Amino acid sequence: MRSSALKKFIALSMCAVMVFSFAACNIAGQIRHQVHDSMTEQRDLSIQELTRLLISAINDKRNTADAYSQIPQTQTDGLSYSYFYEYMNIMRSVSSHNGNGKTVSFRIMSDDECLSFLGQSIFDRYGHIRGAELLSSSESQYPLYLFFSEDDTGRVTLSQEWITSIISIYNYSTHYFTLLDNYNADAVKALLMPGLIGDEYTDDVVYAKAQQLCEFYRLRVMSAISEYEITRLLPDQMSVRIPETLAPDGALFEEHLVDFTRQSTGNYLIDDSISATNDINLVYLVRGDERLIRVGNEYSFSQLNTVMGCTPSTFTYDEDAGMIIAIYPGVLLRFDEVSATADDWTGTLTSIRLISSSVYSIGYNLYPGMTRTQVLMAYPFADESDYLITINTGSRDYIVELMFDEEGIVQAVKISG
Repeated sequence: MRSSALKKFIALSMCAVMVFSFAACNIAGQIRHQVHDSMTEQRDLSIQELTRLLISAINDKRNTADAYSQIPQTQTDGLSYSYFYEYMNIMRSVSSHNGNGKTVSFRIMSDDECLSFLGQSIFDRYGHIRGAELLSSSESQYPLYLFFSEDDTGRVTLSQEWITSIISIYNYSTHYFTLLDNYNADAVKALLMPGLIGDEYTDDVVYAKAQQLCEFYRLRVMSAISEYEITRLLPDQMSVRIPETLAPDGALFEEHLVDFTRQSTGNYLIDDSISATNDINLVYLVRGDERLIRVGNEYSFSQLNTVMGCTPSTFTYDEDAGMIIAIYPGVLLRFDEVSATADDWTGTLTSIRLISSSVYSIGYNLYPGMTRTQVLMAYPFADESDYLITINTGSRDYIVELMFDEEGIVQAVKISG
């Protein structure tokens, strides 16, 4: 009997312990949940507080995780820590490239300032935007900006779409400049293709553009990629200033500007305009492989007839203006500063114009009858200057102008200075 009673007592005791333990676990769990809820139920941060947190992460990479943890989930718009971390790295990099130094203070921009800076299209897409201009320890021409979405209640948030779009366009630009730095013309061509619309932009033309860009960056860009300045960084637009680029004559440094624009299709348009090749041959009238006369040089009538092999079909002399127009088959020549005698005249050749397809060309590559594609194969960036090509001879500049008909065929080619 005693043994049976003892067993019952032990069994009841164990049940009591289990029930107490279960209840204790439930209480502990409830306490943990209450503590967690109280920790995560953070009040909304003001735009000033949110800006200070981001500045702390921009100034010191080690503060990134702590800054993110202090932002309430209601103000992150679902933005993951990995995206936040990359965004802060980009802002830090932009600040470094632009020579801003540490951010020491900031100012909240007015609504009118934000609208003027961003443009109406940004507000139409993202709603009401609030902005902060970061003020750095060193003077910079291109300050850093932070922008936030604001809802009807006045709550400011880090827009996930805004930040991921900035990450995309920044990484795209970095990829583009790296390909140029590596002289990878095939890959550069692939990036240029979506932004070039028109039948003239064949694969060969776009590849020629890519090759010339690679050559430009190899020979004339003196700045390292880390020295490129980001003058504007928005979700759909990024502008880059390359501070030290050799001028075409190689004597001076000049800046070079590049723009990236995200199109509605999701593709990026790259505006990286460079001047057409400084082809000194373009100052010559050429027949076959023979250079005949050079714009800017002085010729007598007898010299001209010897070089051309015939006399002009039409000849006009304006004595008051000191100007002569001489027309040969397919070619119109203008001479200024003319001095005439009874037997001959001498003047400076100031303009050559090819007016029909013939045996003549300007330089070795340009003549009436060409298509735009043929022109671009010879001078890949002629389209960037509306088919006006500048030639620098060292002493002066000359302009080659290509005129097209409605079918896109060259009607006339003119060089003047």
